[in-house]
Amino acid sequence: MKQRYRLFSLLSILLVMALFVGACGSPPSDLPVDDAPAAEAPAAEAPAADAPAADAPAAEASDAEAASGPLLADLPAGPGERETQQEVYNSPADYEAATGNAISEYHEAPVLTALVEAGELPAVEERLPAEPVVIKPEETIGKYGGFVTGPIEGQNMASPTMFNYWRIDPLTTFSPDGSEIIPNLAKGWEISEDNQTITIFLREGVKWSDGEPYTADDILFWWNSIILNDELTPSKPTVLTRGGELAEVTKVDDYTVQFTFSAPYALFVTYLGSWGGPREDPMAMPEHYLSQFHPDFVDMAEIESLMEADGFDSWVDFFQHMIDRHNPDKPTLSAWIPNEWPPQPIQTYRRNPYYWKVDTEGNQLPYIDELRATRVADTEAQLLKTIAGELDWSSLGFNGGVANMPLILENQEKGDYRLVYGTWMPNSFSNIMFNFNHPDEARKELYNDVRFRQALSVAINRDELIKLVWKGAVFASQVAPLYGPPYHGESELFQSYAQFDPELANQLLDEIGLTEHDGEGYRLGLDGEPLLLVIAANSAWPPETPAVMEIIRGYWEEVGIRATVQPEAGELWTARHNGGEHDLSARGAHFGGGPVHPTLNGNTFALGGWQWAPEWALWLDTDGEQGVEPPDDVKRIRELRELILGEPDEAKRVEMINEVFEIHMANLWSIGLVVDDPKINQQTIVKNRVRNVPTWTQGEWYPSLPESWFINE
Repeated sequence: MKQRYRLFSLLSILLVMALFVGACGSPPSDLPVDDAPAAEAPAAEAPAADAPAADAPAAEASDAEAASGPLLADLPAGPGERETQQEVYNSPADYEAATGNAISEYHEAPVLTALVEAGELPAVEERLPAEPVVIKPEETIGKYGGFVTGPIEGQNMASPTMFNYWRIDPLTTFSPDGSEIIPNLAKGWEISEDNQTITIFLREGVKWSDGEPYTADDILFWWNSIILNDELTPSKPTVLTRGGELAEVTKVDDYTVQFTFSAPYALFVTYLGSWGGPREDPMAMPEHYLSQFHPDFVDMAEIESLMEADGFDSWVDFFQHMIDRHNPDKPTLSAWIPNEWPPQPIQTYRRNPYYWKVDTEGNQLPYIDELRATRVADTEAQLLKTIAGELDWSSLGFNGGVANMPLILENQEKGDYRLVYGTWMPNSFSNIMFNFNHPDEARKELYNDVRFRQALSVAINRDELIKLVWKGAVFASQVAPLYGPPYHGESELFQSYAQFDPELANQLLDEIGLTEHDGEGYRLGLDGEPLLLVIAANSAWPPETPAVMEIIRGYWEEVGIRATVQPEAGELWTARHNGGEHDLSARGAHFGGGPVHPTLNGNTFALGGWQWAPEWALWLDTDGEQGVEPPDDVKRIRELRELILGEPDEAKRVEMINEVFEIHMANLWSIGLVVDDPKINQQTIVKNRVRNVPTWTQGEWYPSLPESWFINE
């Protein structure tokens, strides 16, 4: 059986509230465990999607309502109370083979039927591909119509974050339970025996939102006219290279494309559907529309006339503007189409009449007619709208976390909303980094001694820190990956030197040779000079970092290490940190897991811009031409990544990734303090009128398949 997070019933939600006023210094006992059956094992038979769930009685419906699903009379389940029920079938034939139920005809939203009858739109059968994706909804067949309201979070945001994510439909994607990568816009793929050639088979008959076919030519346009164009893409994406060479992309036929790499790339299909991978652009570049703005296809004079009208003086800037996902004129493959350019007080999106997915009764998706995003001034304004029940979807549970959760829970009934949650790699708040290439030789020697980092780590009282700053809902830990299989971020490995042990800290500092003290009792440096650690604390993420560092400064003083805290705004901190201008620095971090494969995480694999040591990563990125040569263990991490990318066996990949985590913990290049609990800090708030939303999902950090959600009114 597959065990997952058994999150909060109403009773357990009350228990969660206690976390905010109590201690929470160790991982929970009910850690997520995932012993899912192998992919070839048959899944347990689930209730048919067109039958109301046993705990979801349906109210009486009119004939019109019944044709598109019953209204649900029950209250929705709380976060994690129901195992994920969604299922995705690659075609109607696959659905019939799995369930014995055939889809005999297709249906559409009433607003589209009116357009068909007016002769403004082809029949639904002509708009759908030969093999549409079939979705078994979470609760029941949905009801067409209505809208969802969400926030545009802050005056500096051009568009709504969550709605942007809802409009991404990659070539491949995660299954609803997150257990595997499955076909999506692509109907399948083949990988050569040497794992160097990946053949992608597109879904025949998929159409852009203007009715034009989506074919291999669109992918070739993205590749040849954008990726290979040095003006548009001066720095080629590393995820599209192997062995230092960019892939070769060829069209086999109208619905078949081959990617050929110079080295094995077994993970490429996973990357096509992953955060950090090429999951957006291959499905977002309609050649028939964008070619009119590209000098490979039209005379530059024509482009310049368009540029001038729109106020651009560079064709590159103009082209980047026209490929933007918010361009309302650019055809899309997603379920909803933007109606206007941002920024707007209210940003709206309408249904795509050519969307290529259906439910198990042949109803073309999405169910919901429109998305509406209203601009809110700040987090406080969003919170007020949320608890007043004015938003159908709010990310405050994710962004506000500990600070907002008590008030959110207190007003749950009044606001008529519930919490849901998606899996995401745990946040490591305010972790501490060192300048390993410090210009002062004595400091450089000290910071590169792992015993110094270990000593500073065990001098920190994380349990007390959690009580003082986070009020619970986080756990003492070094930076860690997602809890549960396959990386087990909850394991003892990530508790390395996370215990509070001032005696050990003093012992290690003495071993290093920091035995001389000044008149105030502070230790002198290895050169006999006063030692003052200057901690540059990033005030952008998380914002509590300067306050956390002030507390840590006090812990270090107890073992004779003097420190001072220097708060810095995010952009300044990044520039100085990457330029090697810091002594010590502090900021949030990740290690991967969930929808972000660890090999796509810069901190895990010392990729370009590595927070722990940017100069070491630069040396690796440039084959030693720039940066500073790193230790052998850092080189080993990069060697393992190359092996992992080409390894077709998942078990072997996991084994090598766990070796990388062991290397990190042995070296402790960064001192982690706490990781958050995704059951609390990574929740979103959903109005009860929005149904078919999973109570949790592993595939993304928001519950999946929004095209199958509906308005229960």
